Order: sequence, then structure tokens, then C-alpha cells
Amino acid sequence: MNLYLIYFIYSKIKSFNFKVQINNEIKNISKLNIFLKTLGFTYLNPHVYSDTVFFLGNFSKNFILNQKIYFGLGASVASIFFFFVIGYLSKYLSQYAQSEKVWRIINIFIISFMSILTIYVVMETVN
Repeated sequence: MNLYLIYFIYSKIKSFNFKVQINNEIKNISKLNIFLKTLGFTYLNPHVYSDTVFFLGNFSKNFILNQKIYFGLGASVASIFFFFVIGYLSKYLSQYAQSEKVWRIINIFIISFMSILTIYVVMETVN
């Protein structure tokens, strides 16, 4: 894991001076194609299962039945709210995604966050 994080940070730093290339070409895609891709990204994504089964399941393993129901409902509502907010924010913020300055700021944030995460993982491994 540490090697992957270090490689990821290195690749971000290496591509730091890239030119943003945005394709504004509108393609005619069928609704069935969009629907099938959405299902594929949703149900073929291993993070869907790791997040719901392992993480949420582990959090709620010591709850009694009615607490598990409330927890599941709360997690579901939070998930729906989160993805709607992400969808609408991405539509609103997409106008800024064509700016090289914005992408540099995003890359600086990613490099900083991943560096902190790597240092944390290394420190936890050493201790």
C-alpha cells in the first residue's frame, strides 16, 4: 500500500504541469447506453460492496435489531443525499473544470492529502 501511495503522489507531481484538454464535443448517446453504464459503474464497482458490507456492517454489528433498522435507514438517506449533492455540485462546478488554475489547485490538494495519508500509514506501520 505504501508503494502505491508513493507512486500515486509521484505521478501527480510528474503530471503537475499538464495542459487541460477538455472535449466539448456533444455525442449522441442512447438512454439505454447511459442506463447500462450507470448499472455497470454501480454494481460492478467493488467499493459498493466493501463500503456497504464491510464498513457499515462492521459499524452496526453490535446494534440490536431496531437500532440496525434505524442505522440502515439513516445510512441510506445519507447516501442518497450525498450523491444528489455530488451530482448537483458537479453540474454547478463543471464550469470551473476547464481552468488550468483550478486543476493545479486540485492537484496540490490531492498531493498534500495523499502525502499526509502516506506519512500516517508509514508511521502506523513503524509503531
